[in-house]
Amino acid sequence: MAERKLFFKLDGQSPVAESLRVLRTNINFIDENEKRTVVVTSAIPKEGKSFIAANYAMSEAMVGKKVLLVDCDLRRPRAHSSFGIEDHHGLGEILLGGKNVEDAIVKEVEKNLDLLPTKHMEHNVTEILQSKKMVSLMKELQESYDLVVVDTAPLMVATDAAILSKVSDGVIFVNGYDMTSKKELMYAKEMLSSAGANLYGMVVNKVDNSGYGYGYKSHGYYNYNYKYYQDYIKEDK
Repeated sequence: MAERKLFFKLDGQSPVAESLRVLRTNINFIDENEKRTVVVTSAIPKEGKSFIAANYAMSEAMVGKKVLLVDCDLRRPRAHSSFGIEDHHGLGEILLGGKNVEDAIVKEVEKNLDLLPTKHMEHNVTEILQSKKMVSLMKELQESYDLVVVDTAPLMVATDAAILSKVSDGVIFVNGYDMTSKKELMYAKEMLSSAGANLYGMVVNKVDNSGYGYGYKSHGYYNYNYKYYQDYIKEDK
C-alpha cells in the first residue's frame, strides 16, 4: 500500500490544518448552498492543487458532510495517493462505457469520504470531459453527495478546469508561492473568466513559517501549453 499524504488527518492541530479549516469556513460563507460542487485547479504543475483538493474534501467530511473526491486529472492522476491506495480504474472507464459508477467509486477511504479515482489517459481527454456523458455523470454524483470536489489539471496544461467549471458551483485556484509569473496567473484567470467560472478565490500554497515561499521560481510564460503538457505527462512514464 502506498504512503498516505493526507496532511489534515496526520497533523490536525498544525498551522496548515488550521488554514484548511479557514478555507472550509470561507467557502461555506461564500456559498451557503447545502450541496455544492467545487473544482480545484492551478496555473502550472506542482503548486499543490491535489494536496488542497484532498485535504479540503477531508475537512468537510470530518464535520459530517457526505463528500466525494473526483480525480479529473486524467493526464496525471494523483488523488488516490493521498489515501495510500493504489491507482484504480475509475472515471475514464465510466466515461468510455467500461464501468458503472458504483463499481468505480472507492467507498469510505475515510469516514464520510468516498473517492472516484482514475487511470492515466493521454488521448482525447478534453473531448471526454466535455462530453454529454460527463455532464450526466456529474449530475448523478451531485444528487448523491453533499459535496463533490473535482481535482483537475493545471490550466497551462489543459482547459479541463474551465470546462468542468460549467458543471460546478465554484473554483478554488491554488497558487504555489513564488512559482508562477504574473502572465501565467492572468492567462489562467482569463481562461476561467471566459468560461464564466465562479472563482471562489485563491489559495496561496507552499509558504513557510517565516512568511517566505519555498519551492522554485516560475518556469516562464508560454503562449501555448505544449511544453507544460509534455513535461506533465512525462513524469508518469
